[in-house]
Amino acid sequence: MKKLLLIAMLGVGQTFLSGPSLSAQPDKNVRPTRYEIKVTPEMRRHTNILYALYFIGTAYSMAVLYFLLKTRLAHRLRDAARRIARWKPATTFLTFAFLSIAIGILESPLTLYAGFIVPHEFDLTNQSLAAWFGDLGKGLALEIVVTGIIAVLMLWVVGRCRRWWFVLWLGSIPLMVFLVVIAPIAFDPVFNKFEPLKDATLRSALLDEASRAGIEGSRVYQVDKSKQTKTMNAYVTGVGPTTRIVIWDTLLAKMNRDEILAVMGHEMGHYVLLHIWQGLAEGVVISFLVCFLAQFIYERGLSRWRLESKDDPAALAWILLIASIFGFLLSPLANGLSRRVEHEADAFGLELTHLNEASAMAEVKLSEDSKFAPHPPAFIKFWLYSHPPAEERIDFALHYRPWEHGEPNRYWKPL
Repeated sequence: MKKLLLIAMLGVGQTFLSGPSLSAQPDKNVRPTRYEIKVTPEMRRHTNILYALYFIGTAYSMAVLYFLLKTRLAHRLRDAARRIARWKPATTFLTFAFLSIAIGILESPLTLYAGFIVPHEFDLTNQSLAAWFGDLGKGLALEIVVTGIIAVLMLWVVGRCRRWWFVLWLGSIPLMVFLVVIAPIAFDPVFNKFEPLKDATLRSALLDEASRAGIEGSRVYQVDKSKQTKTMNAYVTGVGPTTRIVIWDTLLAKMNRDEILAVMGHEMGHYVLLHIWQGLAEGVVISFLVCFLAQFIYERGLSRWRLESKDDPAALAWILLIASIFGFLLSPLANGLSRRVEHEADAFGLELTHLNEASAMAEVKLSEDSKFAPHPPAFIKFWLYSHPPAEERIDFALHYRPWEHGEPNRYWKPL
């Protein structure tokens, strides 16, 4: 669904309003050995490959879009779409489909390396090549259908409105709500099986934890992510009747009860502290600025790329290139804001559970299990990290105990 975000010109899918800074003031000289992440040469190598892949992959994706425009391949794909369908909306949809397939083919060497070869090289997955291609195909099909419809509507607006940037900005608001609130529930089951958590005792404990957090009426699911990865994750999503607690089966297999409750305390913090809605509000503001600038840049590039009109279907490649550049340049802002709310969620989880040691151990396991080194260079943290580095989170987990000093909680308020 990457291009769905790009077409919306958001580039800020993980941005949130910043909250008050927390200071645990940990004594970094005192930490039991069991909470030290074992950094191996393999872990360092894997981490450096991921860093390189981000920047190389971003540059390569932009180069592909530039190539499609420079060689007029985007124009030829538009002409092919016109030969199939004369109705303008159908031509636009087919052009987007052809562009998506062309981009997928041109990016396939890097996609295969990053998505299949690297995880297998570092023993992070057992997924077969056939299954991997199957998931890739499902993702491409969803992208073409959903994003293709958005592309049709977007070009229709561009062709008919003088200040189309404002109309697109207004349209981006419900789209962002859809992407954040509805899309995970609607699209995730295409790739994985979701079923009620089988461990009745753990399910009861999680529902009790959710109730204490202020989340009522939620359901607990486990998902078979082990067919794609050996890494771990969990989250809380949905609104009202769609609220659900989701735990990867890999996390269930590798963490004990207290560690699972600690992880979910963090995830519940995101939900209770309304980080989703704060992120949407931040996205609305930044989308306003992006859409405004995008019209200025887009219309000045029409003659350069020899496009027929503002709503030329071949211009979709130009829109994607503009959105890619904005998305890249906004990464430090998006990730910086995200680190702040992740820190808030860490504090909420600790205030809710008091499981400091379990929280720290869970972070150790997550880091070692994903083979991701915990000491990023300052620039990498600034540009790439959506969460505080693991070592910072471990120190915070071990030392943040306001209840032991008679201090009030900052985020979790007992009902």
